[in-house]
Amino acid sequence: MIRTTGNLGFPQQFDPIPLQWDDAVIAKMPRAMDGHPSMPRIHTALLILTVLMSQTLGLRSQITRAVDVRNLPADLAATNQEVSLIGKVSFIEVPGTVFIQDETAGTFFRTKRPLGALSPGDTVEVKGVTVPGLYLTGIDASDFQIKEQGDPPQPIPAQYQDLINGQFHYQRVVIEAIGRRVSSLDENRSLIFVALENKVLEVRIDAPPQTNQAWVDARLRIVGLAAGGINDRRQLVFPYLRVTDWSDVTVIEPAPDPTTLPVLPAAGMLRFGSSVASSHRVKVQGVILASFSDGRLFIRDSSPPLPPAETPVPRTKPPPATALAAQLILPTEVQLGQAVELIGFPDMKGFSASLADAEIHPQSDSPDSSAAESIPVTSIEMLSGNYDADLITLPALLLETFRSADGTEYRLQADGLSFTAALPAAFLPRQLPDGSRLQVTGICRVESATDKGFRTHPDRASLLLRSPEDIVQLSAPTWWTAGRLLAVVSALALLTLLGAIWIASLRRQVAKQAASLRLRITQEAVFEERQRIAREFHDTLEQELTGLSLRLDAAATRPLENKALDLLQTSRHLVTRIQTEARNIVTDLRDESDLNDDLPTALRHLASRQAPSAPTFTLELASDLPPLPKHTVHHLRMIAQEAVTNALKHSAARNIQIALRHSPTHLTLTVSDDGIGVEPTSLITGQPGHFGCMGIRERCRKIHADVDWKSAPGSGTRVTVLMPLRSNAPES
Repeated sequence: MIRTTGNLGFPQQFDPIPLQWDDAVIAKMPRAMDGHPSMPRIHTALLILTVLMSQTLGLRSQITRAVDVRNLPADLAATNQEVSLIGKVSFIEVPGTVFIQDETAGTFFRTKRPLGALSPGDTVEVKGVTVPGLYLTGIDASDFQIKEQGDPPQPIPAQYQDLINGQFHYQRVVIEAIGRRVSSLDENRSLIFVALENKVLEVRIDAPPQTNQAWVDARLRIVGLAAGGINDRRQLVFPYLRVTDWSDVTVIEPAPDPTTLPVLPAAGMLRFGSSVASSHRVKVQGVILASFSDGRLFIRDSSPPLPPAETPVPRTKPPPATALAAQLILPTEVQLGQAVELIGFPDMKGFSASLADAEIHPQSDSPDSSAAESIPVTSIEMLSGNYDADLITLPALLLETFRSADGTEYRLQADGLSFTAALPAAFLPRQLPDGSRLQVTGICRVESATDKGFRTHPDRASLLLRSPEDIVQLSAPTWWTAGRLLAVVSALALLTLLGAIWIASLRRQVAKQAASLRLRITQEAVFEERQRIAREFHDTLEQELTGLSLRLDAAATRPLENKALDLLQTSRHLVTRIQTEARNIVTDLRDESDLNDDLPTALRHLASRQAPSAPTFTLELASDLPPLPKHTVHHLRMIAQEAVTNALKHSAARNIQIALRHSPTHLTLTVSDDGIGVEPTSLITGQPGHFGCMGIRERCRKIHADVDWKSAPGSGTRVTVLMPLRSNAPES
């Protein structure tokens, strides 16, 4: 046994309640706090606490009150808590749902047993388990027994707010409301719409429809079960009453005689100080402006009283007549311009007052078309709100047309204001090209408004077209539509782009041709300069060397000392060597092949120029050599020529090999012979009077290459040039 005391943490304290977890105490706990201000929350909290403690301790307590059933949360109700409840039947939903209530609240139970003679007012004992229900918890009955018969539970007076918040849900309530409309729900059930606190409430009666119209505009007393539409989120969408039969509907104040109702100007509805109660019907007269198959009707009251203004406003033209929108109970065929009388309930659903659940009574058989003519307005006047529900006409530009579930909508523009004109789905739309100038006529409807201070101003309006004839095409759209203009602009942009590409291509071609021309001019200038230097060498230096050689030959024929003769012979050989080098230079200067040939071709040309008595030349040249700059080709050719010249003069070789190889990063040029070789020191310092090795080194430095000599007496000589390709790539 567990015992606890305290205020359970609720906002207001009350006397401690001893909790001993046996069925008797559990059943008495909620009753100990009847009348406390926090009763609904306290009952729910105690019920949840009781259930949780019972589950924890392995106890199975029974729920015995309707309020404890309905207040049980859905997740706990799904655990099938045991229920033993005694209550009175308030309503029966065939085949197996019975609504009952005790002195605490109302709930329901479901059963598969035949209901038999069970009727409202019977006291029953229900045993079963809890089920979540659609909105509040109910009972899945395993058994029920009729204890006694009697009168149904006393109804609870209720207002609309009590019904919408579910306070009396599934309980018998009574309301007093004004009857609005009687219709048939189906062949065995009826439907009454009543006005309760300016709200329209459905009353569903489980009895065939009756033709008694005395309920319309009468004050009714209705007793029924509080119910409503429930969504999948266990939310009450809208309330309604379930009534067993017509005996639960009583007229407590008859409706006013429609023939005695005073004619109320359309502008006088729902105004302060009106003598007509807003919950009762009013009578309005006017001429028909538009009528639609769904019961919508628009009339114009030709002589309305002017609404009082805060400050007098000067007017340049007479004030607009007040128009009125009405929703008929039954659609009626009328003629435009026909004078009619409307009797209906004032309603404020949009920007202006309208009539709901209205009846129409024609006043004349001959329509007056002049009284139903459209009023020419501007877009600013259309948006002023003075022409709401009236028939207006204005010119506009058609922007686009599109279909919707309600019909065809035309998006229009007038004086910078965009609005729509809707044609009902009953009419075939007119096929008009976008950009057409139109004259549109229709019922002006203010769709939305904004409250600014104490005044409400329209901010969006539309037109409701009566038929396709309300659209008159004034002029066809200009050829320069937005699509065509975009196409032309796109074509011009494409042509401009192509022109820019063509100009860029021409510029590249001109640049290439200019570069080629500059190269050709440079080559020709170099060739001319080489020819000039060759001529100068031939005409000056070589002639002088020839004269010097002749003098040395003449001097050698005279008797001299051996020492002097040796000196002359040495000088004679030196002059001969200089003559040979000069002739080679002249030959190279006059030979323009190295300006245009690639390196392999230049090396083949070098080998082919040797005398027949020269050693055998072997060429091993790579075929996929990357392109090289002209100056690099020239330097490598001259390096190879110098290496070959040295081999011819000094090595006494029988074979000379020229090899040209490359890797992705380097190029290797090798000139080797099988001659007598030289001393290693000679390769480094050179021989007196000879500058070939020095020239090779200088040329290698110019092309960022490294040179290496390998030789030994009797083993031949190998000259290897290793040049990086990246630093000698041709300029783009």
